[in-house]
Amino acid sequence: ETVPCRDKSIRMRTRVAGKTKLLAIMPDELKHIIGAETTRKGILRVFEMFQHNQLNRRMVYVFLEGFLETLFPQYKFRDLFNKLHSRSKQMQKYKQKLQTTQAPSLQK
Repeated sequence: ETVPCRDKSIRMRTRVAGKTKLLAIMPDELKHIIGAETTRKGILRVFEMFQHNQLNRRMVYVFLEGFLETLFPQYKFRDLFNKLHSRSKQMQKYKQKLQTTQAPSLQK
């Protein structure tokens, strides 16, 4: 089922309402400890972080993996996930990049 298209004004109102809710749930004690401006900036950064669909999807996968590993340790999900991720093209690219960045520092 396709999601109905919302016009820009409704999306902007929803964004403002979401930011307002996030700012309202922060305890005043924490604002006094960290600072009101720092707290506000941090909350707005968290809000912006949750606007990326691909990152949200990845976060759900990571939480699900952690949940399965914790709830069912006898099934050794950690080993299974390591095997699955090692075959990933993204993981291979990451390992290559990591090796090339570490190689110069190891030569010193």
